Amino acid sequence: MKILLYVLAALVVVVLALYFVFFFNPQSAEQEEVNAAWSRFAEEVAEMGRAIESAPFNRDEQTAAAGYRHLARFLSTFLADFTDLRNPDYPQFARFPNSVARIGWDNPDNPYLAFPVRGDHVYRLRGNTTSFDLVTINVYSGMLGHTPIRSIRTVSSIASDDLDVDGNGDFVLTLSAEPAEGDWLKLEPDVYMVVVRRLVSDWEKTDEGLWEVVNLTTLGTGAPRPTPESVARTLDDAATQTRSLRQLLTLVHRITFQLALRPNTVSEPAEADPNLPMADAFQAASRGYFRLEEDEALLVDVPVADCRYTNIQLANPWMESLDYASHQSSLNHRTAHADADGRVRYVISRRDPGVQNWLDTAGWAEGSLCARWTYCSEYPTGLSAQVIKLDELDQHLPAETTRVAPAERARIIAARQAAISRRYAGGS
Repeated sequence: MKILLYVLAALVVVVLALYFVFFFNPQSAEQEEVNAAWSRFAEEVAEMGRAIESAPFNRDEQTAAAGYRHLARFLSTFLADFTDLRNPDYPQFARFPNSVARIGWDNPDNPYLAFPVRGDHVYRLRGNTTSFDLVTINVYSGMLGHTPIRSIRTVSSIASDDLDVDGNGDFVLTLSAEPAEGDWLKLEPDVYMVVVRRLVSDWEKTDEGLWEVVNLTTLGTGAPRPTPESVARTLDDAATQTRSLRQLLTLVHRITFQLALRPNTVSEPAEADPNLPMADAFQAASRGYFRLEEDEALLVDVPVADCRYTNIQLANPWMESLDYASHQSSLNHRTAHADADGRVRYVISRRDPGVQNWLDTAGWAEGSLCARWTYCSEYPTGLSAQVIKLDELDQHLPAETTRVAPAERARIIAARQAAISRRYAGGS
């Protein structure tokens, strides 16, 4: 019996020894701080669902499902962003917005680039304008959802027309506090982010050319290892921006649509949107929202404008652009048909009416629209919108309206899908 007890005691000692050798891992005070940061992050994620549940337009299960997907997209994007792409000492391009993080009427014709900056460093941006209708570069003092709106302003801006572009379409731009030789953008102490908008109306042009950003102040030095403080800040920032941005967009929806506009109307172009302070300084935009039955269409009538670029797009109630690869939910000045009377007539509906200027709601009965006019000699006036029955559409369209048969529509969608696949071949 004693032998058995000795054996059991020895086994206990061995098990305890193995536990302390391989499994016991006492945490330092600093480690506990990081552990606590992760716990706070997990609690924040659990609370984010309230922003979806309480949204005033969340009235059915499909809208709810799209809302939670939207929230997950934001969270995954901002985690990657703050982990690796928000360090102004060692900037990298983020494709933001992109095919995943769709934010506030993100433009399907715009392969966005963004990178962080700080006011006391010097940056060099190389780019190429060949494939784009227009390139605009804006320096901002903040980021929606991360910075209070009252603190966000456009610090400096430049468009490709004002850049010294060589015969290959290449340019070099310096960003710094003090003026520099050649093309230059001013940085001030409160700068935070640079957004590069590259407008492309021809989706077959997929060669973006050379794009590069380096911090000349830190070039050639190595980035430090992450610290407990930096990781904790990353988690907090990602959660804060996801939650705050969603709350902001819900507020914009309430102000813009529920209070300022009636359903199935469209506003006149405005050069500045007080609800979205990071709008492009070189464009004006019109807003509207649709609410349609299965057998209805919204006919939006706008005059042709003398602009470098124009487009119109649809978004779901969460203000995400629709699936613009698999649905013709956007058109620009190249893909839309202008009638002989100098008007462009867009038909918004759930069913395909067989016209070139159809905007597909992708099954949504309710959503929003955004129209842009960029680098114009004069912004258009006299926009109109009316709800009509789909079977009465021909009574409201000119005889020369371009028709599109089902086979041609399928070819158009296939071309859109291929173009977007090429655009994000390097990742989103």
